[in-house]
Amino acid sequence: MARSALLPTHAGASRAAPQPCSGRAHRGKRALPLPIPAAARAYGPGLFVADAAAFEADGRHADGAALSLVGEFTSVSAQDADWTDKLDVYGLLVPVYLVVDMQGSEITCFSDPSPHGYRSRTTVSFGEPLHVPEPFGCVIDSSGF
Repeated sequence: MARSALLPTHAGASRAAPQPCSGRAHRGKRALPLPIPAAARAYGPGLFVADAAAFEADGRHADGAALSLVGEFTSVSAQDADWTDKLDVYGLLVPVYLVVDMQGSEITCFSDPSPHGYRSRTTVSFGEPLHVPEPFGCVIDSSGF
């Protein structure tokens, strides 16, 4: 069963049923460290969705302010950073942060960033569908994990 923790709620919001998530692989670009200006940090996430303009500048970094989704797949060695440091940094700016907890067999979606971090968190066990809010408005089928 999905566990959800929403701090603020938006009464009266009506939405169409979410569709399965889909996307195209971005080819021809190597994942670069993505600096997050508000945190003076740069990360190379496991997966990300960014506006194409993020890659227009030459150099060693892509523009982290253009991120709309970041995802991390936990490992024993990086698990703490995924749940603490990165959560704090992404929670300032990135609309959606997914943590695929390979050790805990669950996936968590953080959304609604603010100057104090994410205001919404939903966790499901592998095998359950996970709703990803706008700007994506889709459902991830986690049965393949």
